Amino acid sequence: MRIEPFTCTVDGLTLRGSLHAPPGAGPFPAVVLFHGFGGQRMENGRLFVDLARALVALGFVVLAWDRAGHGESDGEFFDTTVTRDVCHARAVIAALAVRDDVDESNLHLVGYSLGAVVAITTAASSERSLRSVTLWSTASIIVDDARAGALLGVPLTELDERGFMDMSGQRLGPALAADVLPFDPYCAAAPYPGAVLLIHGDADFVPVSCATRYADALTTAEVLVVEGADHGWGTVAHRDRLIAATVAHVAAHR
Repeated sequence: MRIEPFTCTVDGLTLRGSLHAPPGAGPFPAVVLFHGFGGQRMENGRLFVDLARALVALGFVVLAWDRAGHGESDGEFFDTTVTRDVCHARAVIAALAVRDDVDESNLHLVGYSLGAVVAITTAASSERSLRSVTLWSTASIIVDDARAGALLGVPLTELDERGFMDMSGQRLGPALAADVLPFDPYCAAAPYPGAVLLIHGDADFVPVSCATRYADALTTAEVLVVEGADHGWGTVAHRDRLIAATVAHVAAHR
């Protein structure tokens, strides 16, 4: 396996990632990974690295990238929005698709938490034919929480008091709340015609109903509920199950 840096410039920001690829010239089918809110392209415990290795072993190119304001990419966490992330994701996919070692007709997306919301919204609005989407711990609850006056337990009133919300030591501005308040994630996902697998733990703080509501909106979706799994897939057994199910779904639709 080879790993090389990947960059894509959009809106004056350089987005950075890591491209994992099998030996040879290809073209290979490709998978794009979308990390969670406040995360980065390796994810906790190198979850995305483990997934990339498993997919590369089956002949996939895998791109893990940092969204703007996250990881090593340009931009500020303060300015995070779902709309901006979706716009950037389209540019990242376009930059990946034109590579000589990538089969542009054989593209797949995997998203975790808020990254899952970004991934399926991107797929539904893409002009490209994307073969499959796999969604982990899909955090569409962010919309319900914002309408109830908070994000990840932090009251929106913090914005009025000091102009930002303290998200685990990072400043989050008002743009994300303003972006998701009118957003219907299930309606936005509905146009995607391809295969979707939603994997969710029944011990996740994000309720399983977030996954089933997506399945209701999509014509070709299935939901896998993993008993005892939390939002971070924090045991070896749960993580192994997550990766195995993801790899099987992507491989089945290559």
